[in-house]
Amino acid sequence: MREFMILVGQIFLISCIQSIIELFIDLSEKPLQKKILNIACFVGGLYLLLQFVSNHLFPEITQIVRVHF
Repeated sequence: MREFMILVGQIFLISCIQSIIELFIDLSEKPLQKKILNIACFVGGLYLLLQFVSNHLFPEITQIVRVHF
């Protein structure tokens, strides 16, 4: 559960940083920068989620499968 709370905190931090950076970007003049920022934050969150799944959920699932078979 501790690792999950760390993951939630990291994703929340990414969204806070994204919101702060969006305040400094003039959307009418630089729409491409907003798209790049959104993609970068999405990829960062996806990376953290996949890392969590591969490090914590896959071992648990394989252990459950080994016990039952």
